[in-house]
Amino acid sequence: MEQYGSFRAAKRYFDDVNFPYGFKQSGDFTRTQAEILELCGATLYALEQNKQEPLDDVQQRFISVCRGDIPAESEIEKAWVSYREALIRKGKTFNLFTSYVADDDDYDNSDDDLDD
Repeated sequence: MEQYGSFRAAKRYFDDVNFPYGFKQSGDFTRTQAEILELCGATLYALEQNKQEPLDDVQQRFISVCRGDIPAESEIEKAWVSYREALIRKGKTFNLFTSYVADDDDYDNSDDDLDD
């Protein structure tokens, strides 16, 4: 298993809302991925949400993976991608890296499909 390096967080990361029994018990992750998410998830989340500046090239590369610019290669990147895909399967998504702003043309305000 690779070293966690600059991704290792001071506290463990848990997502009690989406994975109330933990990453290991969810069935969505390998043991290695679950360990990475617990030990590095706080840093990974902060980097993805732009709440932390990247400390090195490895963290900058991780941000590029989150943006979809490059494919995941390291175990840490793959674990985070698996986590994000699991959230999508559960119907929970968030994405900081969009600049989309909805306008009135995006909404269908007609009442044609409503039954009284």
